[in-house]
Amino acid sequence: MNLEKLFGARLTKKQEILFYSAIIALVIILFGLILSLLFANFNILLDSFIFSVFVFTVPFFVYRYLHFMEIKDCEKNLPVFLSDLKEIKESGVSFPEAIKLCRGDYGKLNKYVEKLKKNISWGINIDYALKQLQKNFGESRILSRSISTLLETYRSGGNVEDILETLINSLLKIMESEKDKKSMMQQYIFMMYGIFLIFVGLTIVLGNFLIPLISEIGVTGVEIIGHKSKSISPCFDCYDPLCYGVCGYYNIIGGMFAFGEPNSLQVYYKSLFFTMIVLQGFFTGLIVGQISAKSWVEGAKHGLIMLFLGLFIIIIANIIGFF
Repeated sequence: MNLEKLFGARLTKKQEILFYSAIIALVIILFGLILSLLFANFNILLDSFIFSVFVFTVPFFVYRYLHFMEIKDCEKNLPVFLSDLKEIKESGVSFPEAIKLCRGDYGKLNKYVEKLKKNISWGINIDYALKQLQKNFGESRILSRSISTLLETYRSGGNVEDILETLINSLLKIMESEKDKKSMMQQYIFMMYGIFLIFVGLTIVLGNFLIPLISEIGVTGVEIIGHKSKSISPCFDCYDPLCYGVCGYYNIIGGMFAFGEPNSLQVYYKSLFFTMIVLQGFFTGLIVGQISAKSWVEGAKHGLIMLFLGLFIIIIANIIGFF
């Protein structure tokens, strides 16, 4: 598919991923709708809708995370590039020529260095070439400021070698500090994962014992069937719009994960506990990302890991009858 013709402009990689993910997600929903009509089962449509949400969001998060890791690798290799640039500059060549003569292995930074060298070789003004490079690293404060320093160094025409030496030392100190911080924060990350798993375990145990207990004592109400009575959920006599919406959501979750009959006590509490685990997992992951890397991408990674981990545990517990 020629997206440039379709949209009248060249799409970025991020936009392409979102476009194709949206198309696949819509196809999944349409397929689910057809199957749900054929088998007269509304749960098929709901399952396909949830799956399509993951299909739409997960590729974008994966792309952002891979880009985030690429930026981190560029930050790690930037001092190596600057060190090579300094050594070559000390031989007496001009600043643009020194950049073109850099031949080291700079990891993920290589493609950006090569692009910079090509721009200079084609006669593009080095001022403009460095600005373009800085624009590519807009998401990284370290890279953006370092390129800005290079640009100012070239413009000022001062002692480039001394400035590069100072810049390299500053970068190494920042990275050493980041490394120490990451090592120190690692124990807190494990602690938060442990707390989340304990929360999931306690929630499952609570559901396993609380629901039968409420069923026996009939706290939530009693429905008479013949000569027998059974406890019913708060959703049984629900007419308030907010209550109706919440109970509808619980019935949808209950139908998707086979928690029980609609408006039953089991569906009410299992769906409530399920929602608690999903929200707790995702938002705990966001906090972990902020603590460890001050990045929403890293937070989204931990959030998705915890979310899927919570989902997996609760689904397995429900299958084996422990929830």
